Amino acid sequence: MAILRDHLSVLRCAGCGRAGVALCRACDADVRLHDIPSHDPRLVARWRYEGAARNLVLAMKLRGDRDAAFALADGITRAVHAHGLAATCLTWVPGRALDTRRRGFDHAGLLAEEVARRTGLPCRRLLRRLGTRPDQAGLTAEQRMANLVGAFEARGDVPASVAVVDDLVTTGATLKECSTALAAAGATRVECLVACMVP
Repeated sequence: MAILRDHLSVLRCAGCGRAGVALCRACDADVRLHDIPSHDPRLVARWRYEGAARNLVLAMKLRGDRDAAFALADGITRAVHAHGLAATCLTWVPGRALDTRRRGFDHAGLLAEEVARRTGLPCRRLLRRLGTRPDQAGLTAEQRMANLVGAFEARGDVPASVAVVDDLVTTGATLKECSTALAAAGATRVECLVACMVP
């Protein structure tokens, strides 16, 4: 059964609880921006995974809150405008089928579509999951890497330069495997756009 947001409830800020907005300006200003690691210029992340930003991710993934997804997409878009992007097309990390059915939408797909709408870039489903893998939650960094080896396949005509959108990067295992699949299908440059990164 899909998770549906209670449309009778009042939209509230993920930081302070103020009514009417998913993330108010004051809380947005208080959320710590993520410093892009100099050794990984192809990763663009907006926030550290803490506080209001973490609350937005959890609201989107656990409660199916589309307003939270729109706020996260706004954050990714601002990070793209601040740091630049070479990609000519956006795609996303495909969600697990069970989670997507339960939530009612593929969360990373929704983020990618919203970022595409805000940036004017085309958005295409270029990746698919292969087989069934255990959830990454609770696994060590080494286990996460091993769990996802060969877990994704690129499909269709893959552009030379593409950006993969996701909500959160922890160890980078998922984005690494998606990038590997896209490169195997012909991409020469793969960038990764995420709302949050675990510090």
